[in-house]
Formats: sequence, C-alpha cells, structure tokens
Amino acid sequence: MIFDTHTHIFLWDLISKESEIIENMKKSGISKITSVWIDIESSLQSVELAKKYDFVYAVIWIHPDDVYLYEWKLEETINKLEEIYLSNKEKIVAIWECGFDFFRKKEEDLEHIKIEQEKFFRAQIALALKYDLTLVVHTRNAKEDTLRVLQETWCKKFILHCFSEDLDFAYKALYYSQECKISFSWIVTYPNALNVSRVASVIPLDKIIIETDCPYLAPQKKRWLTNEPAYVSYVLEKIYELREEKPEEIKSQIWKNSLEIFKIKE
Repeated sequence: MIFDTHTHIFLWDLISKESEIIENMKKSGISKITSVWIDIESSLQSVELAKKYDFVYAVIWIHPDDVYLYEWKLEETINKLEEIYLSNKEKIVAIWECGFDFFRKKEEDLEHIKIEQEKFFRAQIALALKYDLTLVVHTRNAKEDTLRVLQETWCKKFILHCFSEDLDFAYKALYYSQECKISFSWIVTYPNALNVSRVASVIPLDKIIIETDCPYLAPQKKRWLTNEPAYVSYVLEKIYELREEKPEEIKSQIWKNSLEIFKIKE
C-alpha cells in the first residue's frame, strides 16, 4: 500500500490521460493520492475528482507564488476557502500548500512579497487550526521565516512538502512539533541533493511520507518523462536504499504515517 501524498494531476495534459494515470497507479501499487488544482476558483474540480474516486482526496489552497492574484481580497478569499471546505468536508483533508517562496525573487521585490505571503500564510494557518486540518507547508529559500510563523501561530499539525532543506531545519521542525511529517519527493533521488538524502536517512521513520508533486520533478530514472503518481514508487525505493530498516517495515510505516497525518481511516 503506497500513498502519493502530493499531486497536481490536473496540470499540463495529465487530466486528458485520467484513465491511463489511474491504471498506471494500480499497476504500481499506488493505493491513494491527494489532488489539487492550480487556483482557488478551480479547486472544486479537484473535489469532484475526489468524489469520483474513493482513493483520491482533495485539498484547498493558495500557493505563495499566487497570493498576488488575491492580495486585495484576503478576507474574501479565505472565506471562499472555508465555504469550499464546509461544503465538501468528507473529501478535503488539508490546507495546501501555503507558506513562503523567495526562490529567484528580485531583491527589490522581496520585502513586499514576504509581507503578502505571510498574510496569506497566517490566514490559512488560522483556517487549518479552526477545523483541525493538516497544513501542507511550501518553503523555498525561506526556512527561518517558515519556522517563525509556525511557532508564532502554534501550528503543529503540518507537512513540510517536497523537502529540499537541510538537516538542521528538519531537526528544528521536528523538535518544535511531534505531529510534523517531512515529505520526500523525487529530489531525494537526485545525485546533487545530498542534503535531502541525508535527512531521509536519519530522521525517525515515523516522520516520513512520500510524494511525486507531479507533473513536476520526474525521478532520476525518469527525468525525460512527465511525472505521475505511479512514479512515487521510485521515491520509496530510494528511501529503502538510505535506511537501515527492512523495506517492508519502511513501506508499512510510511503508509501509516500518511493516513495518520490526513486522518484517513484504512
């Protein structure tokens, strides 16, 4: 049993290959996935997919790189997220993916970007806390600010999605919250991502989950192909290589971790 905990299967041409993607998942032993669209207006399509398939779970979100679309209507936007959740509670399992992204931002724009991203980050944290939802955190070149806001808001049920930071940051997050999970994507398979593979090799096994983040970030063995949920098995294989536990123990614990963080019954 394998859970791809972070997918964007509506993006690019993946949705046109829905039946093929589902079949590939089954062949690869992928039992569950989460799905999200690209913006708040179309998030309901992800909910509809989750209603269509009992192994798909939906999330609602405002990505930090998209807050500029909503920066003049923060309250209205959060209210819309809340409305979507309350109308579809049985299939929505998280607020995803919010946080900070300072990667490749111009220095002269960074102060404004940070202010606006923090407003939306805090607002989505408040929504997650209100309904006891897991928060899926996006952090890129922003680890100090990310941890600061999580601590200041007392948000403890969160996932560090598509982990790309170092061991120091991982330990600080895990020390702050016993509920934190760290999600590894194809980045852990890349030869130059030694900091990420180091984290995957040493943190407690009960803190690990896995994802594709498809259609982005194809695994090292499939770098020329469009990523899809079936390929999450390559991430799992890499975790096997890095850890001392037996493969079946690793697989079983990661499955358990995934269900636990999203409060999904087996």
